[in-house]
Amino acid sequence: MTYSEVILGSSPFIFSPQFGHRTRLYELDFKNQPENIAKILNKSYQLGVNQFLFNVTDDIKKALEISENMGCTWSVIGMTNFNTFNGDLNVFDKFNTTTVILDGSFVDKKIDEGDFEYIINYLKEIKNRGYIPAIETRTPFKNLPLISESNLCEYFDVIMFPLNFYGYMMDCNFLNKENKDKISFSVEKIGKKIIVNRTLATGILKPQEAYDFIKNIDYVDCVCVGLAKESEAEETLGIINKFKL
Repeated sequence: MTYSEVILGSSPFIFSPQFGHRTRLYELDFKNQPENIAKILNKSYQLGVNQFLFNVTDDIKKALEISENMGCTWSVIGMTNFNTFNGDLNVFDKFNTTTVILDGSFVDKKIDEGDFEYIINYLKEIKNRGYIPAIETRTPFKNLPLISESNLCEYFDVIMFPLNFYGYMMDCNFLNKENKDKISFSVEKIGKKIIVNRTLATGILKPQEAYDFIKNIDYVDCVCVGLAKESEAEETLGIINKFKL
């Protein structure tokens, strides 16, 4: 069994720092240039991807509008945090948004503080606005067991976390059998839809080896991947689509 859905991520478009020197290159390529972002969206859409992880910035919003005006019908998955929550939801209302994810840096902080109710209140509001409530964790080995044993599971339907062979940007060293089994056990207890991101380990892994590995992990429902060039989209999505159900 393998994943059945693919999401285009937006990390390159927000110049995420994990890309190292490429972060600056992405800034040069995409800042104040929404038409360049739209090219990646359009190419990905042509290659069969119709879901987009939307981190709200003016440039990404304009790019999404450009892409939709050119005939791409995107299903939007909104990413938000506690600081920008209300404004982000107002933006999501303007698009075909299905799901809203609470950002992992904020979720993990509240889990560290033991304040699950704080997270739950935001999840309730997401559901009240008509969206599927979701959370991200960036430390799955530490937090998936805590989440599985809490009442938080009653309030979200989707969870996203990083997953790649090297354990890069995860809280483990290499995803060997023992570590895979630990995550599998917690995921089974949580019983929610699973999205995995950071699947290419910010480019450390080649697409073929990355998805050869992920295709054998039964609990993965969906992979999220950030792409920064049309040629990257062709290579990566060409490989991803071979394994997609």
